[in-house]
Amino acid sequence: MSATSLSGYVYYVSFIDDFSRKTWIYFLKNKDEVFSKFKEFKALVENIFERKIKVLRSDNEGEFKELCREAGIKRELSTLYNPQQNGVAERKNRSIMEAFKPMIHDQDLSIYLWEEATRTVVYVQNISPQKVLENKTPEEVFSGKVPEVSHPRIFGCPVYIHIPKDKRTKLDPLGKKGIFVGYNETSKAYRVYVPG
Repeated sequence: MSATSLSGYVYYVSFIDDFSRKTWIYFLKNKDEVFSKFKEFKALVENIFERKIKVLRSDNEGEFKELCREAGIKRELSTLYNPQQNGVAERKNRSIMEAFKPMIHDQDLSIYLWEEATRTVVYVQNISPQKVLENKTPEEVFSGKVPEVSHPRIFGCPVYIHIPKDKRTKLDPLGKKGIFVGYNETSKAYRVYVPG
């Protein structure tokens, strides 16, 4: 990205399950963090989802070689200057970029919210029916569970955050205005940006 996000990220890496098209996105401050994010992703898939990564299709990154050999992961490498050899990943990254740009520009938001927008794009794509999956969602194909979809909101819309009674005085307002910027991955909460 050409702008640094609120959290200080400059890049992202995505990991896509080829069968279900479910996508995981990780944000990076430096490109050399890709390997550590892959190890984090691998641990998540093995521990939480009890799945084993069988094949890793990527560009010719040398640092994956030893880990893949030790874990019994087959490597499929794309040749230099031929990104179309990894078509699923290229299309996914293009769809993320094509979706996040209007989210930012249509709501007239600052570009430093790109991390929140791309995170939201991936979340929504994972719970949205896909033609290639016979109108099932990537989440449903991957986990076998139909995702709950009653909670999505419009990215960038104004929201009000309730301020608990013990966090305010008698004269303070009951809430604070913010901007909806996504979904929390670890709790049933929304991500809200409060300017200033």
